[in-house]
Amino acid sequence: MKNALVFLMLVVASFALFAETVTLAPSDDMYTDAENPDVDPEPTQLWTANFSAAGHFERIMIRFDLEDYADVELQSATLHLTRFFSCPSSGTSSTTFYAIDQQWDEETWDHTQHIAYNDQISMPYVFSGTGGDAIVDFDIDITDFINCCIEDDNANYGFAILSDANQKLSEFYSKEHENADYHPSLTLTYEGNATHEEGIEPYEVTAMNFPNPFNPETTIAYTIPKDSFVRVDIFDVRGRLIYTISEGYQKQGQHTVTWNGVDESGKNVASGVYYYRISTNRGTMTRPMILLK
Repeated sequence: MKNALVFLMLVVASFALFAETVTLAPSDDMYTDAENPDVDPEPTQLWTANFSAAGHFERIMIRFDLEDYADVELQSATLHLTRFFSCPSSGTSSTTFYAIDQQWDEETWDHTQHIAYNDQISMPYVFSGTGGDAIVDFDIDITDFINCCIEDDNANYGFAILSDANQKLSEFYSKEHENADYHPSLTLTYEGNATHEEGIEPYEVTAMNFPNPFNPETTIAYTIPKDSFVRVDIFDVRGRLIYTISEGYQKQGQHTVTWNGVDESGKNVASGVYYYRISTNRGTMTRPMILLK
């Protein structure tokens, strides 16, 4: 009776916690520098500034492919950026995010032209932290901003990050940087069935684990549509990394891995809800599962 009650509680917890989570890489990212037409932008970097004394007026442009989420009310949208340089005296840059108003892509857009944006769809944000040459990671809640972009059919245009008046340089890494850990990304969370009911598959990787619930082990089967670097991780309900099952380059097609309910130190973990996350070069997919002892 006790085990049945525990199982029921875990199932309820799983459904309560379950939501689709996908992390997207930018389709395009760059910065414009209209005031310095003879200087080519660094392709691995994203600059924003508005400081007349130094002649810096750079603007960041980022776009994620959000067509599949136009009819979904997002529960959360978190933008990840890695800054590697900012004003040494403060490490603070006040900026405003704006929805871009016109079509563009990084291959054809003239970096000497600042793009048009919608000043009615905006969000202020202050980048703070250690100044100078320092790696600072930012996880920015842009849920309301992205929902507004989607509602106003601007999702495919992306957004620009403009520094406010008298703000010195903040420099971030772009998707072209050799270290993927520094790439910009957008993590979306929404109700699990909302998109699937419309017949849209939000992410190319498909995955399931069996059995579920399980004890003592479960097999995770997943399919990747293209050759890619793949990493499979296990997390607890607090988001802590429990175990990395596999990591390496894999061919397209179906693959399986097995988790036997242990952590990185080899110790058995307790009963509960856990999540497996499959990360590829394109993004990530996260799914819940239940360990029941």
